[in-house]
Amino acid sequence: MHKSALLNLWFLGCVVIWPHHLAAETRKASAASYVELGDKWASQKDFSRAIKTYSIALQFSPDFAAAYFKRGLARHAMGDFSEAIADFSKTLEIIPGCAEAYANRGFAHALQQEDAEALADWKSALEINPRLTTALYDRANLRLNRGDLDGALADFDQALRSDPTYAMAYNNRGVVKLGKGDIEGAIADFDRAIKLNPRTPEAYVNRGIVRLTQGRRIEADRDFARSIALNPSVRNFLEKRIAQINSVVGTR
Repeated sequence: MHKSALLNLWFLGCVVIWPHHLAAETRKASAASYVELGDKWASQKDFSRAIKTYSIALQFSPDFAAAYFKRGLARHAMGDFSEAIADFSKTLEIIPGCAEAYANRGFAHALQQEDAEALADWKSALEINPRLTTALYDRANLRLNRGDLDGALADFDQALRSDPTYAMAYNNRGVVKLGKGDIEGAIADFDRAIKLNPRTPEAYVNRGIVRLTQGRRIEADRDFARSIALNPSVRNFLEKRIAQINSVVGTR
């Protein structure tokens, strides 16, 4: 047992009372305490320690759905998608109607390029909660990446009806509109994303590219400068993209 688990052990003389020997209510209370502690580590982005703490909680209460779910989130944050899927699956064994577990398992499947499994999970999540924004947004992104612009647009529209403040959903819907030839609609979405969250570098990049293709170079350069200030790693991408656009514009 992890040494920190000893904090919640009872001692009778020299006899250690292990979790499975405790009364049911005591085990659940101990598990809840460890989940709360795991949440603290997770909030500090110490996901390794959070995973260990949630695992201790499960020693006390092996059917504690919240511990599996939160351990799944922590494992996902560390890039351990297979183990995250296992934890979300265990959550669903205990609470079959947990839409969030389906949504998060779907996202983990998508990151492993298991598109069919991801789509099935998001379908299940949305059957339980049709307004679950995360499932709509993640499915929209998968559909966008697969070239299903109509499906992506429908999902982004629904996500924004559920949460009109979702800046990245506006940004990504703008990308869909560009793909469909709706330039003004795309710019309106990029504008909205920036208004909602001025620290969204993707929206500045996308709006700047559209402005550059329109010959609005001063405004485009302003957007590019802002995006680089927010995220310097976009510089190389922008330099290549600007060169491509300039070469096309120059041949006109």
